[in-house]
Amino acid sequence: MCKDKKNDKEPKSSLKTWVIPVIVSGVIVLWIASWLGISVFIDEPTNRGVFGDMFGAVNALFSGLAFAGLIVTLLYQKEELQLQREELRETRKELESQRKEFEEQNKTMKRQRFENTFFNMLSLQNEIVLNLSYECRETKWSQSEQGYEEIINKYSSREVFKHIYKENYNVFTNCSNIPEITRFDHYFRHLYHIFKYIDTSDLIEDKERYEYASIVRSQLSNFELVMLFYNCLAQKDSGIEENKFKPLIEKYAIFNNLRKDLLAKEEHLNEYNDGAYKKTN
Repeated sequence: MCKDKKNDKEPKSSLKTWVIPVIVSGVIVLWIASWLGISVFIDEPTNRGVFGDMFGAVNALFSGLAFAGLIVTLLYQKEELQLQREELRETRKELESQRKEFEEQNKTMKRQRFENTFFNMLSLQNEIVLNLSYECRETKWSQSEQGYEEIINKYSSREVFKHIYKENYNVFTNCSNIPEITRFDHYFRHLYHIFKYIDTSDLIEDKERYEYASIVRSQLSNFELVMLFYNCLAQKDSGIEENKFKPLIEKYAIFNNLRKDLLAKEEHLNEYNDGAYKKTN
């Protein structure tokens, strides 16, 4: 396309290159012809004086030719200015394209910085879960021993949430007075900081926050969600991070996949607003 524009301008430029020499040559020829005519064809001095007065018309012609030359010069300058404006316009477009490319690169770099921290935090959260362990004693009748014997049951990782929940099920029925579940303090604190990082980081855009929150939410098992549900409602003597957790739960629909049948009472769902169970905006 640029090549075509250049070709379109070439005839105009070539026109101006021969117009000016032709005009100059014509002026010189007219001057020479005039003097020759006066010298050869007019002998009487008086006649030459009359002709000299007529020669003022030639001077007017020369003035007109000079004015025409000025117009040609102005047209040439106008074309040059137009070419400069087009070049500046193309330069601005190129700079704008480079600016947008730079913004995209900067956005990509920011997202990479965010994701490096985000996935490291998520990996640490999974390590915390894997390191969870729990032992409980149970007395059972032994047919072989014909008597009761004590059995130690050991649980690890996500199984711990299930068995702790079953042991505290009756406690959860009274939603207004739920005791603190200290066994999972580290787990809940770190999980809270992941969602807080998503919510406050300036490395991602607001429209991306829900997507990253959904990634974390997808890592939580059914009993993790239930334990989180009740732990955020626990009454504490002092303000702690779990109390700050509830607004984030409601902002990012963390209980979107919560199994309602696992709750001690269905009416407990009313303890959170609709944002905890589905995206509202």
